[in-house]
Amino acid sequence: MDPFNYLMSSLLVFTTWDTPVSCRPSELAIFNPAAGQTCGQYLFSYQSGRMGVGINLLNPDATAGCRVCQYTTGADYLRSLNLAEKYYGWRNAGIVALFSVSSYCLVYLMMKLRTKSTKTAS
Repeated sequence: MDPFNYLMSSLLVFTTWDTPVSCRPSELAIFNPAAGQTCGQYLFSYQSGRMGVGINLLNPDATAGCRVCQYTTGADYLRSLNLAEKYYGWRNAGIVALFSVSSYCLVYLMMKLRTKSTKTAS
């Protein structure tokens, strides 16, 4: 267990989950749909599936030059980091708090359990 991992993941969830993503032109996937189809028709089945649920099709009515951004919101990016739900932020923050409290309790307990001979040793 790495508490730093849980701390960073909780901070990421709290700061980026609902943030809208806007891609720069160099970050877009640009391609042409099949003949006789619009970009929206061509990508409909992909967007309906599990893999394409978070993509952002910028020009669904175009018949050439479909422009797709990989993410719609920060949640789509965080799902690629195995942060599947928003409550993971609170769960991970709780793990960090539990780790911190248990560490302080363990130090306190170890200090109380010292023997008399170790207290006077120089």
